[in-house]
Amino acid sequence: MNYNRKIMRLELSAENPVHGGYYYAELLLPAADYEIKDAMQRTRAVGRENTVEVSILECDILPEMQDIRLDTFSLDELNFLAKRLASLPDEELPVFYAVTEQIFNDADENPVSIKDLINCTYSLDTVPVAHNVSNLSELGRFAFENELLSDLEGIPESAVPFLNAEQIGRVQQKNDKGIFEGNLYIPTVHYDRPEIYDGVTLPDEESSDFAIRLLVSGTPEHIKGDPADRAIWLDLPMASDILANYAAAFDEADIGDCVYYDFESVIPQITSEMFGSMSDVQALNKLAAEISIMSEAEQVKFKAVLDAENTASIHDMLNAAQNLWRYEFTAEPDTADAFFKKYILENTSTEFDSRWLENLLPRNEADKLLGRIGAAVTDYSVISARNGHLFEPVPYDEPEAKELKTQAMTEEKLDVIEVLDRRALFSNGRLMPEQIPEGLYAYDLRHSDDGDRFCSIEPKVGVNHGGTVLMRDILDFGESGYIPLDEDTEPNFLGETMTVSEFAEEEVQDETLQMGGM
Repeated sequence: MNYNRKIMRLELSAENPVHGGYYYAELLLPAADYEIKDAMQRTRAVGRENTVEVSILECDILPEMQDIRLDTFSLDELNFLAKRLASLPDEELPVFYAVTEQIFNDADENPVSIKDLINCTYSLDTVPVAHNVSNLSELGRFAFENELLSDLEGIPESAVPFLNAEQIGRVQQKNDKGIFEGNLYIPTVHYDRPEIYDGVTLPDEESSDFAIRLLVSGTPEHIKGDPADRAIWLDLPMASDILANYAAAFDEADIGDCVYYDFESVIPQITSEMFGSMSDVQALNKLAAEISIMSEAEQVKFKAVLDAENTASIHDMLNAAQNLWRYEFTAEPDTADAFFKKYILENTSTEFDSRWLENLLPRNEADKLLGRIGAAVTDYSVISARNGHLFEPVPYDEPEAKELKTQAMTEEKLDVIEVLDRRALFSNGRLMPEQIPEGLYAYDLRHSDDGDRFCSIEPKVGVNHGGTVLMRDILDFGESGYIPLDEDTEPNFLGETMTVSEFAEEEVQDETLQMGGM
């Protein structure tokens, strides 16, 4: 099922059970299961889905939905109806409008049955449609020419000009329970609404278990005809040997040599623009594996991290997923003001009466606090900076978040490696200039296309970023602009970890010892 064609816009709301008020989220239908889950997460309604209120804001195909009373606002039923409507061919839509007209005409007196609407999306091809018949006069002539009324049998053609075509059409429409839709005439008497949906169990739909998936095919050089016609969905994560088998089926040496035509992810922040090309497919597969083992709470936290850090590449997202434990988050506050009040409560005596805060409007103080601790308010939660804390007391004049990032970096334990005969530190992620302590230099490692090894060290790597190296030496990259690495020269992980400050201090001690020896 392709969910790209959205026809209905909903607003979901769930009451904040602690402080009152409501959490809100918009949801476009038809939606995949993961899109509905994401909306529930944004309304903080996971585990209490039955408390969510649903309002229909827009429905492109069926505008009447915005103004009627339904007998239920079940999200599953609304989504199924949206899927059915979005899948109807153009020639069946006018028939649907015709066979449901009476249902909507009765909406003033009775709620509209969503069960009936769903069932009306079936068997529409059984209804005959007369084209270029848009009014009673045209219908009367059509009925006479096609001998639809038995009372008109035997009338000579010479008498036709004297017949009242409009009156004939009126009789025919009554017999047919007919509806005019544009230039079409639809006799609804021929429609027998089937009972596909019993009002309890929705018809079975295809389901797929994936974290990320790609619509993949071979290159034009290896595929006869249009490669897109041979494309298949690969549900990631997937074992490397199975990926290799798919590549072989397309007559490609490696899955990275294939091309992709579509992209879908259960994490909305992960998009095709961030994926870029199939050269990153191994990293994408690793990211999918990380997502697949996340709990519901971890997925919410991961989305919050991606929102807060505005992560823009698959490698950076993989790094965030692997370091999710380094963040703190709280799902309850949805504004800076609400977080500020929660922060005050967390840092005051249990005897403090929280009602003192109810009408407090922190405004600037709330934003200042978030800036001081490097936290961010997202659609899912308030998330800390990496290695930061949400509720630990901080002085009013604590350094800005920019300086906190550097502080967090100096406190983080990194792997100690040996590369180019030098002792260095290794970080999975990219480092901002303000995170690099004075006296140290950062260089990027490039992964090979298959992601199995480091192939070079460079001043800056975009695609195939394999990590960052911190060392005290200034490297000479020569005219080529990079230093190639092979099996003998690529990084050797020494099995130690060390903070940046410890590493810098170690280097200073080494230099002091060398000078003393002289």
